[in-house]
Amino acid sequence: MNLRQIRYFLEIAEHGNFTRASEVLNIAQPALSRQIRLLEEDLGEALFIRSGHGVALTAAGKALREKATALVYEFDKLRDVVADQSEPRGHLTVGLPPAIAQMVSIELIDAYCRQYTDVHLHIREGISLDLIAGIQQSKIDCAIVVSDENQVMRSEFLFRETLFLVAPASENYDLNQQLKLDSAAGKPLIMTNRMNNFRVAIEDAFGRSQLPMRVLADSNSTSMIAALVAKGTAYSILPYCAIDAALSQGLISASPIEGLFVDWAFVSPPQTELTIPAKLFHQMLLDQIHRKIEGNNWLGAVIATPGPTTVGA
Repeated sequence: MNLRQIRYFLEIAEHGNFTRASEVLNIAQPALSRQIRLLEEDLGEALFIRSGHGVALTAAGKALREKATALVYEFDKLRDVVADQSEPRGHLTVGLPPAIAQMVSIELIDAYCRQYTDVHLHIREGISLDLIAGIQQSKIDCAIVVSDENQVMRSEFLFRETLFLVAPASENYDLNQQLKLDSAAGKPLIMTNRMNNFRVAIEDAFGRSQLPMRVLADSNSTSMIAALVAKGTAYSILPYCAIDAALSQGLISASPIEGLFVDWAFVSPPQTELTIPAKLFHQMLLDQIHRKIEGNNWLGAVIATPGPTTVGA
């Protein structure tokens, strides 16, 4: 068994197909098959179930994938740890939710890439659930997520953000005028889906208040939701970071909902320390968040210092 074979195995497991894996790895398929056969012979176990539609992992394959993913991740980090002693370089994979793209991600990534040119930044965009899974599977080094206190990870509270009732521009909602949750009761809504922590927080609030919630459609594209609200399709409930661009263009209007908020957190694997590239990303993130919130450019966002948070998605 060697590291190259393990990498080949993980790539095939990821794609479920030898042909696709050989293309990604840039290796001839017969050579790839031979390496996997040698690995199976060494382990004394079949790792894949072959079929005309591709391959699936055997029980042994699943066990190997679970352990090997973390081992390869740690091995790859060795190079970055050594490189950290001089100039920041290597690879950094960060998870970012779509909702903060305009308010945080684009500016942050631009600044980071300009300042740390020797770090290869890999960006994974997705909802909190997927980003947490990526960290647990050793595919992501750090991420920004919405906290729900269901999964324990190394985490740091970033800020609390009020959720807004979002309406077409013609409704003339006031950004400085709070609404009660019952203002949204019975209204047709386009929401994020139930795997998204915005939706979880909102449904919990409606349930506690025993208010009716009428959902017409759902999507995890907050930009699509804002565009549909602008067309008058329905209303929505979103954080300011997800609607800032549409608000600035006069496409929608919004008002904060009293007592309805989400907490954002910075999370990373509990078993490893952040590399220097990750620490620099973390510091740049904090600087940007503080600058925007303290400069009153992020409505409904408040920086605080609560106790330790547990983060899930």
